[in-house]
Amino acid sequence: MHALQKMRHEIRGLEDDSVWCAITNMLYAKDWYVYCKRPFKTCLSVLKYLGRYTHRIAISNHRILSIHDGKVSFKWRDYKGGAKEKVMTLAADEFIRRFLLHVLPPGFTKIRHYGFLASAVKKKMLVLCMILTGATVTVKVKLSAVDLIKKLTGRDITLCPTCGVGHFTIVSGLPPPKAA
Repeated sequence: MHALQKMRHEIRGLEDDSVWCAITNMLYAKDWYVYCKRPFKTCLSVLKYLGRYTHRIAISNHRILSIHDGKVSFKWRDYKGGAKEKVMTLAADEFIRRFLLHVLPPGFTKIRHYGFLASAVKKKMLVLCMILTGATVTVKVKLSAVDLIKKLTGRDITLCPTCGVGHFTIVSGLPPPKAA
């Protein structure tokens, strides 16, 4: 518990009411524009949604129907209108402009986590978030391979298969493989 209390005090000034009031007043003074969508129905719908954005290019070749007289016609799916497939025709320069909006600058990645979800601080910050919000903090217990197999299958693999009474014990481990 000492480590959890220490993390809470790392955010300096939260115990001081004047600091908290100054921060909240600053946030309330800002105009916030929130865009909310309905929650996803199932895990599969989350995967389908993310799959459209995370591991594909902006438009694949089979969706481009024609390029003629400076115009590009392509298929697109109207997800707001019942996921119906439609055809759109744009001037070539507008098509290229829209396509380039999906191209990331060098050094950027499509999926990234930042803030309290950044890899370097995720574990520590999630515990701190739980403390600050009053959520129950659960500590995961790491099981050994033998205990995990027993928990999952209900079988004790250390029991002798012949007599069912004696227990196997680890005498020594295997030496590491030699480099080729």
